[in-house]
Amino acid sequence: MAPSLAHKGVGYGVRGERVDGNDAAALLAVLGDAVSRARAGEGPQLVEAHTYRMQAHTNADDATRYRQNAEVAAWVERDPITRLEAYLREHGLLDDTAVASYAEDAERLAAHTREGLNLDVEPDPEDLFRHVYAEPTPQLREQAAQVRDELSRETVPAEGDVR
Repeated sequence: MAPSLAHKGVGYGVRGERVDGNDAAALLAVLGDAVSRARAGEGPQLVEAHTYRMQAHTNADDATRYRQNAEVAAWVERDPITRLEAYLREHGLLDDTAVASYAEDAERLAAHTREGLNLDVEPDPEDLFRHVYAEPTPQLREQAAQVRDELSRETVPAEGDVR
């Protein structure tokens, strides 16, 4: 049993590293190093970023059944966005105008994302096999051919036809 998720990478020949997910500077350093190594051809890296889920699992979940409000309040003080904003303001790198502008940009992006999520898009079964490997393996090609063959044999029921 591995002591952390990051340690699981060892079994796959992948470098792993744990980082405080509430520390923006630490995340930037660890993720920046991981990206640099990947771009240098040194392969992937597993990054385990620890943070705290402040909200309930869903809007139907009552989080007070399994944690106290005081526990959540302690983590609110460590919120990474709030901490980063305070740091940037303290160093004169952020003001109210910039914060308002970023909030507007974020809301536009969120609205665009919500619109996209609400679209009814017919999935392409071929997408199951695209972008898995730069050069598809023989097994992947075989599986894709099997799916294509199966789909080509499907028939669309005629109008009024009940099956």
